[in-house]
Amino acid sequence: MDENLETRVARQFPTLYLTLVSVLVGLVLSDLFSTVHARVVLWPLTMETTRTWSQIFGNILAVLSSWVTYSHLGLLRNRLPTVWDTVDAVLVLVTIPLNSAVGLHEGASWFFWAAAFTLLGLTAVKINLWQATREESLRHLPRIGRFGGPYTFVWLGAPGYLAVAVASHLHLTTPLLELAVAATAPLAGVLVTILFMREWREAVRQRPEIIPTSPPQPTSAPPSLQRPRA
Repeated sequence: MDENLETRVARQFPTLYLTLVSVLVGLVLSDLFSTVHARVVLWPLTMETTRTWSQIFGNILAVLSSWVTYSHLGLLRNRLPTVWDTVDAVLVLVTIPLNSAVGLHEGASWFFWAAAFTLLGLTAVKINLWQATREESLRHLPRIGRFGGPYTFVWLGAPGYLAVAVASHLHLTTPLLELAVAATAPLAGVLVTILFMREWREAVRQRPEIIPTSPPQPTSAPPSLQRPRA
């Protein structure tokens, strides 16, 4: 029997969403590699070039971590798309200005865009999980984005990176401090991915909570079927 149009679109939506996200992630990585090839100094190893390596690996792992989130949440979708799905996917492009700040002598711009990436990344996660509540079987997914869950570093990254950006702009930081803060980015990308995958697997295996309803009231039998009293 032929399926109706709504079912057909909902069935193809995950594939379309994953294709869009994968293309955008590929564009971001291509932009990063072009920037590194064009002007970034990677050798000899100094405090500044080591910070640059941390920035590069931080950008790469942040984008790949975003792809893991997008793809695994997108696999669960079985509904009609909305404009919020496009907004959610396009937010990954905030990594492009972050790429342009890689390897600069002044680290303030990279820390500023790192703060913007974590803030908009958290917004993308929240939109993604909010959209999941449109389906009854995914109502329990929003807890993944809670503070204290897989995205705790993202919650803390926005104010933390912004504070370092301001301090760096005012020349209140040392090269060692900037290197240490930049080195947290690749570490966070790995940890967020591992913790997300763990909670995602648990959420997929978990049955959504069923809201209890009051039991139906017994109905009396028709008079014709009632037994006469002795």
